[in-house]
Parts: sequence; C-alpha cells; structure tokens
Amino acid sequence: MSALGLVIPGLLGPFSSDLTTNTPAHIEQQLKEADFQLLKKWLSKAQLKTTFHRTYYATLAGLIGAEKMLPPSQSGWCELSARYDGVDTSQGFYYRADPVHFSAQADHAILLGTQLLSPSAQEMQALINAFNQHFQQEDISLHASDPSRWYLQSDRKLAVEFNALDYSLGRDIKHFMPAGEDALWWRKILNEAQMLFFQHEVNLQREAKNQLTINGLWLWDSFVEVAEGETVGGIGEGDKTRAQKIYTDNAMATDLAGALARQYGDLALELYTDQTVYEADSLVVVEQLYGAVCYGDIDAWLEDLRGYCRAYFPQIINMLKSGQLDEVNIYPCDGRVFRVDRLQLMKFWKSANTIQSYFSAAQPGSN
Repeated sequence: MSALGLVIPGLLGPFSSDLTTNTPAHIEQQLKEADFQLLKKWLSKAQLKTTFHRTYYATLAGLIGAEKMLPPSQSGWCELSARYDGVDTSQGFYYRADPVHFSAQADHAILLGTQLLSPSAQEMQALINAFNQHFQQEDISLHASDPSRWYLQSDRKLAVEFNALDYSLGRDIKHFMPAGEDALWWRKILNEAQMLFFQHEVNLQREAKNQLTINGLWLWDSFVEVAEGETVGGIGEGDKTRAQKIYTDNAMATDLAGALARQYGDLALELYTDQTVYEADSLVVVEQLYGAVCYGDIDAWLEDLRGYCRAYFPQIINMLKSGQLDEVNIYPCDGRVFRVDRLQLMKFWKSANTIQSYFSAAQPGSN
C-alpha cells in the first residue's frame, strides 16, 4: 500500500482558547469559500487517529525516525541538531540559545524570533565572540555555524524546564521564560548578555539601519518522549525509517534527516515547493502556516492556508484520485492523524464539518 505523510504544523492551530471557541465572523465566512472546500471534505471524511506525539518537533522526530538515535527515555534533540550543524558536542551539554529581539511594551516585553532579525554570519560571529569572552569564567559558551541557530554549551546539565521558541513568539516573555532550579541563574546570564549586546557595535549599526536589534537569547530545548509500543497510522507505523524521501523546506526536518542518514543510510531530501508529484511512502513537511500560528495571527494564517490549498494541496488530491497513492495521512502536529483514502472520500453519509470545528487550543508550556 502506497502512502504519503503530510506534516503540516499550524494546519488547525493551536490557537488561543478564545479563538477556538469564538472564531471571528470574517474568518468563518472566508473558510466557506471555494478554496477551502476540498480540505474541509478531507478532514470531515477522514478516519481520525491519535498519536503519542503532540507537538511539531516531536512529530517530526517520530516520523523521521530520530527516536532511534535517542536514549530510551525523555531526550532533548537540540544536541542532535547541533551535531548536524557541525558543532563539536563531545564535551558538555548543548541547548539552543537563538538570537532574538525583546520588544519593549508598556508593562511587558514581546518575543520576536530569528526570522525577523536575519543576522548575518559576521554579526553572529561578532556577538558570539563577545559573549564567550565575557562569560569565560561561567563555564558556558556559544557556538553556531548557521546565523539563525545558536547553541549554548554548558559544562553541567542545566536544571531548567523549557518553552520552545515557536510557541513563545509574539507573546509576553514572562509567561514563557525557563523555570526550575537554574532559572534565576539563567536570568542573570541573560541580563548580562542583554547589556553586552545593547552596546555592541553590531546593534549600533543595526539601529542606524532601522533594523531590529539582537538584544537577547532564547534558551530552549525540545524533548521527545519515546513511547514503548507506540503505533501511528500511515508512515511511521512499525518501522519509523520506512519513508523513502522527505520533501521539505524546513531546517529542523533537514537536520534530523541528515543526522539520521549518518547512522541508517541516505534519506533523500527535496524541496516540496519544486514538486508536481511526490514519491509514495514519503513525508511532505509543510511549514508554510506555522509562523502565523506561532505569532497568533489568524488572518495571516488564513491567507497562508489559502495559498497552500491553491498551489500545493491539489497535487496530493490528484495523486490519490489517480491511484498513485492509496492513502494520505495528515499530521497537524497536535496528537491527531487524519487518514484519507478513496473509500473514505466516498462515504457520502458523513456530513461535512467546518474547518474551525477541528481547531486545537494552545497548551501553555508545551514544547
């Protein structure tokens, strides 16, 4: 049986609880338009399954097979990403410490992510050098090869609970800062780093160009709970390395697949935006909707969804119709899997639900 795994974080949220219970009228009205009717039909006719993985990163790790590279317990995978980025992880413990901008508001600060900063390699190296020189007595250091992904090396394992960068974006940082025994220690480090970065030449030049300054670091990791005996419908069931190819434009998916290939052989990667058809038994990772959901911008999400439904979703619909695929498994990365095949689509007696009826609500603190 030929199957395709369609991983679309942000397809159905998570949105705020207010939005999931009271979707704005203009969003409800637009979701009735022709662009969204095939997606609505697929969601309504699909066989709904559940998966152990309830976040984007965990879903990716499970489907790509990264769990096989991790110890049989709760494991972080930023270190895995660091190794793929060429960072020597043989000594110490590694966490993501991405460059961010804290936007000062009247009584709080909003987190703006790396994609809005686009630091250059020269800016990255200058700030990392300044950080490492300043904190050389703290047994910590920064490392990076990609300007958008920085890593904090610590000689000891940090006793902190993290919030991943994605669902912290566009939100008041006080609700998402690391917690735990080392939380105060990290806040001290962060405060010093902010003062260091504030007066650095890199940010003086960025200010002069009316660019957002790099005035903070977001410390995080994402953890994968390896569930014994877990089964997931479609690709990933039984042998989690069964996918023959991954179509993606996502750095994390590329990192994981590349790292996995070092141990289990080549796993082909291609841009999903370059395809008119997809090979069977492959994964398509679509991050097109994710940014808008992370920032809580449902209007931007709607337009991104419209773009996907117009440009790329029809290709998958046609492959299922023509028999090139036997089934498609849609992963919105919230613990649900929508399994669609030709037989499911023929069940005319199953009524069509609204797309918003499938929205998921954000869970604070999830990563």
